[in-house]
Amino acid sequence: RSLRLPNDTYPLSYLLHISTNIHLGDWQFNGNATIDIEIRRSTNEIVLHAKNFSDIEITLRLLDNARPDDVGELVEDLTHTYDPKGTFLVIHPRVNYQAFEAGQRYRLEILYTGVIGTRPMGLYWMPYENPSTNATVYVAATQSEPTYARLIFPCYDEPAFKSNYTIRLTHSSSLNAVSNMPVQELHHHGELATTTFQPTPPMSTYLVAFVISNFEYISETYHGVTQRIYSSPYTMSTGRLALNNTIRTVAMLEDYFGVSYSLPKLDHVALKKNQGAAMENWGLITFNEAIILYQHPKNVYQLTKERIIANHEISHQWFGNLVSPEWWTYVWLNEGFATYFGYLITDLIYPNDHIMELFVRNEAEYAYSRSSLITARPMTHYVETEPDIMSVFDIISYKRAACVIKMFHHAFHQKTFARGIGEYLNKFQYSVVNELDLFDSLQLALLKDARFQHQSWVHMVREIMLSWSHSEWLPIVSVIRNYENDTITFRQHSIHTKNELWWIPLNFATSQSPSFEQTHVDYFMPPLSEHTLSLNELQLDLGGRDWLIVNKQQTGFYHVVYDMENLRAIARQLQLNHTVIHHSNRAALFQDLAPLIEHNEIESMEVYFELLKYLEFEDQVFSWERVAPTLQFLHSSLYDTTSYSLFRQFMRRLIASSFQRVLRTLNAGVSSIDVFSYSELVESACQAEVPECLSYTKKLAHDYIFKNSSLEIIYPDHYYALHDVILCQGLRYQSYEEFQSLINVLKTTQENLNLREDMIYAMRCTQNPQHMLHYLNLLIDANSTDSVLNEKETLLYIIYVFKTNVASRSVIWHLIEHNYKTLARSSVFIQIFNDIAEYVPERQKDHFTMLHHKIEEYLQSEQISHKLPLIEKDSSRIGKKIRISEQFAERFEHQIHDWLLKELPQPDNREYYAASLSVENSSDRPGGLIQTASKMLRNALRASLYV
Repeated sequence: RSLRLPNDTYPLSYLLHISTNIHLGDWQFNGNATIDIEIRRSTNEIVLHAKNFSDIEITLRLLDNARPDDVGELVEDLTHTYDPKGTFLVIHPRVNYQAFEAGQRYRLEILYTGVIGTRPMGLYWMPYENPSTNATVYVAATQSEPTYARLIFPCYDEPAFKSNYTIRLTHSSSLNAVSNMPVQELHHHGELATTTFQPTPPMSTYLVAFVISNFEYISETYHGVTQRIYSSPYTMSTGRLALNNTIRTVAMLEDYFGVSYSLPKLDHVALKKNQGAAMENWGLITFNEAIILYQHPKNVYQLTKERIIANHEISHQWFGNLVSPEWWTYVWLNEGFATYFGYLITDLIYPNDHIMELFVRNEAEYAYSRSSLITARPMTHYVETEPDIMSVFDIISYKRAACVIKMFHHAFHQKTFARGIGEYLNKFQYSVVNELDLFDSLQLALLKDARFQHQSWVHMVREIMLSWSHSEWLPIVSVIRNYENDTITFRQHSIHTKNELWWIPLNFATSQSPSFEQTHVDYFMPPLSEHTLSLNELQLDLGGRDWLIVNKQQTGFYHVVYDMENLRAIARQLQLNHTVIHHSNRAALFQDLAPLIEHNEIESMEVYFELLKYLEFEDQVFSWERVAPTLQFLHSSLYDTTSYSLFRQFMRRLIASSFQRVLRTLNAGVSSIDVFSYSELVESACQAEVPECLSYTKKLAHDYIFKNSSLEIIYPDHYYALHDVILCQGLRYQSYEEFQSLINVLKTTQENLNLREDMIYAMRCTQNPQHMLHYLNLLIDANSTDSVLNEKETLLYIIYVFKTNVASRSVIWHLIEHNYKTLARSSVFIQIFNDIAEYVPERQKDHFTMLHHKIEEYLQSEQISHKLPLIEKDSSRIGKKIRISEQFAERFEHQIHDWLLKELPQPDNREYYAASLSVENSSDRPGGLIQTASKMLRNALRASLYV
């Protein structure tokens, strides 16, 4: 049997009655699902979903189509079986014959008993404590998406089977109930009450929702739609800001698409959810309470993020609820649109908060990286099993799809795109769609737009869009100008060997026409690997020394690579007046060049350093965030070369003035969502040893550790992002006495787990080899009571230190060499050793081979076995991660060295070297941080402390 429902029968309506006793701590419920069914194709069985039910009783009546109010004739001689693989409840005659004829209607009534779980799957419960009486109150809520409605009631649990639902809930009279629709009737009977809700419009099972609680609400009605924030009585007052946002969001979405919100109310319920941020149930959105319960003062970034999450769920009321995908193949039609418009609508409501820059940071950056992984998949991707269905709720469906939607929102002109989406929502409301329905709606809107109706591609929207929704990878567009015959050759490829080609919307800004505001498509590159056009055909006015920028404001979802001469022209413009080029494109230049540098494919590093020069005057810290990963790569690659001190001097020159601007902003306490860019810049400035950065972070870190000074009090709006960076950079350089004081605080601080966690995290940033060794020995000392990490966590943390602090590597090799007999008994030792073997420099391979031999002999002699085999001493993995840096240095180090010598004034080296030595008297050369990994490992460390 297929894992999909047959299309022989269809649910016309449901009457669902759920009876609970959660107030008594009873975690079972009784259900009565009455479903009116139409037979669409003659069959001998009725198949629907059901899971984890007991005491099932089934009654089936044949309805008279001419008498809709008739209770119907009872169908005898029926039985049912259960298919656990498909979670199918199969109702059929005892004797196999064709019992159900096409055109007939039946009323199916199923009585059953279900379970109220503790995880958000189906119907689940949560405890709340009354702070006044310490009494526990229980709340029940539902999570039906994607395949959990079958845990609540027998149903056709696929999105295409839309139906009307009348929901009836019996519960304690001390509690109340909310569902998708407003209350129709409330009937009290003794200690219980039954709440009946108005019938829903046609909707998919995954949107069926209800909550039973003692919650109270605040409300507001705008344009006939009542919105409520429900929360426990003890937190109700903190929902006002969220309510103000939701009112504005619904109004903005209605106005933007010209499609009204379709239900009479929209409730937002704050729950103590232990999984997931929110669920977009139609008319009843459930949130983790932290997302919608807040009041001033509030971290600016966090407040903005929570608004975006709330607006994502509200966007679903149109994308997914009003118009639903016919199958999970097209889940991106839900999640991609909700992700993109969650940001866009927030940006329109709060125009001064630079929300779309957050989109680049939070969504596009991950989408770009995900599209380069071997596990990439197309946006449109067929799945069937429950685990596979869950797997498509991923970065591809949310972030990649949002980036593709953003690209065509701009390429097709924003107003035209919005009109097309409005037509799509109106045409398919209360129905289900596939991707072609969307593409056809967009094409109709484009054909009505005078700007596009004469373009040859306007009749090919399906083909254009399919090239993106069915591709796994991300295009790289090479732009090669021929300066002699005034042509441009466009090439497209992906980083993968798979031959994928796209219709790519290109737009242009030039020296002669430096307008970056119009982002609609200027030219659609066809799905050809190479295509050459003249400047006249492209309607471009370009001289030999003029610059050309492709992909204005980085609205397109692709990388752009230029020829070296064009990059030189861009560098000249940046040095002359960088503001002529849009700040998004300035940042994009570095993002697009990063893969070329990190894969040793760039033609000339001199051009890259010419581009870097303008950063001395860059006041958009977002650009620093984009360039930071490549600077980190250069730091690692040049670390052991003669160019390193010159590179660090150059970096100090670039970053010093930008850091001063950020420092003034931080000291002024200005709230800004740029805080994560600030943290990148502070990190880069300290790594470059800008004196003001080192002293600034050291003072704050010492005050926090030794004086109990809260960084949150100093910078409340920047605390979460800057806290880690300040502590790490503040502990880079310590005198012997300062380091001993840190160790003493760590040893004597037993109750303040936050401080202990912070110190363990930050002390690994030291650049002093002796301090690093002391710190690592403290971590691995099995007899020490000073460390909060267990053996496994310690070794995993050591590999994290190894990867994020270049200065630690020789120390960690020393540590392993002198402690391998102890470390080898850990279950994760082989994993750790094999991982760091990928960072062995060519010059140290002989030493590594000797150490490898010792460890191999010891494991054999002691008969120590591990799940993973020890890496082979001649494995190609050895040195793999550092090989690219070594090859880069071998190819470009002399070129970079010569450029730096010409660029940097060296009238008197004594002052510079004295300054360097004064720092290095107590340290090794500085190491780097990989901030994303830092955050991930820090979360893991935090989890280990609170288990």
